[in-house]
Amino acid sequence: MRGVQRGRPSLYALEAELAAIAAPTLILPGDEDDGCLETSTWLKRVISTAGLAVLAKSGHTLNIEEPDLVNTLIADFLSRVAAGAWGPRDVLSVDYAANCRSRLPVSVST
Repeated sequence: MRGVQRGRPSLYALEAELAAIAAPTLILPGDEDDGCLETSTWLKRVISTAGLAVLAKSGHTLNIEEPDLVNTLIADFLSRVAAGAWGPRDVLSVDYAANCRSRLPVSVST
């Protein structure tokens, strides 16, 4: 595995390709997986059909740390997809979020 990630492009460099994903997507990070938490939130914003479920007090190996919860979340996701209840995010929520971000201060001094 050494050097594998170094040889691939950054996910951020693939934003256009990721934004084109129309398939239902479920993103499951643990809130103690610092290396993936911010990227998972970004993916949720970029992929219009993505849902994000952050598992509290969990790290990178969610299926081992919280197998019952992970299985429940995945089963719910698959049920919603099968029922046609997992569509793209409401455009109004995207516009609202962008509007809120535009009002945040650019920098904060301490």
